[in-house]
Amino acid sequence: MRRGASSLERASDMLLAKSLKRALTAAILALPALPAGAQGHLAWADDLAATAREADARRVPVMIVFTEASCPYCARAKRDHLVPLQSRGAFAGKVIVREVDVASRRRLRDFDGRATTHREYARRHRVGKVPTVMVMSARGEPLSAPIIGLLIPDFYQLYLEQAVEEGLFKLRAASR
Repeated sequence: MRRGASSLERASDMLLAKSLKRALTAAILALPALPAGAQGHLAWADDLAATAREADARRVPVMIVFTEASCPYCARAKRDHLVPLQSRGAFAGKVIVREVDVASRRRLRDFDGRATTHREYARRHRVGKVPTVMVMSARGEPLSAPIIGLLIPDFYQLYLEQAVEEGLFKLRAASR
C-alpha cells in the first residue's frame, strides 16, 4: 500500500494485487497441461528404439541434440531454436527431437535396442563439441551433415530447417 493514499486508491491497489495473484496462479496451474516443448525443454533420449518405431510409423526423421548441462550455447540453441522447432511452426510434427547429455551417465537404449549411456552414445558418434545436432533415420543412420556448434545464431534456425527438410526428402525417396 502507498503511504498517504486515499481509501479509494488503497482499494484499487488491493483489487489489482488480487487480479495479478489470480492470473499468476492460473498461469502456473496451466503449465503441466502444456506439451513438453512448450514447457521449454527437450525430451531426453531414453529409448531410441521406441523413438525409432514412432518415427517409422509417422515417416519422420529423428533429431538427436547433443548437449552438456554447463554449456551456455546449448541452452541458447535449445531456448531460441530447438524447443520452438519441435513445438510450433512449420516443423512441428515433422521431426522427433531427443536430447543426449554428453557428460551424463543417464541410461539410454540406442536405435538397435542396446543398453548404453548418454556419454557412451555421444562418444560412439564422435561428438566433440556441443551443441551438435544430428538428423537420423529410424535405423539411426545420418540423413544430413551434423550441425556442430551454434554457428551464426541468425542463421541457426535455417540450418536446422534445412537438415530436417533433407532428412524428410531422403526418407520419402527411400520409401518409393
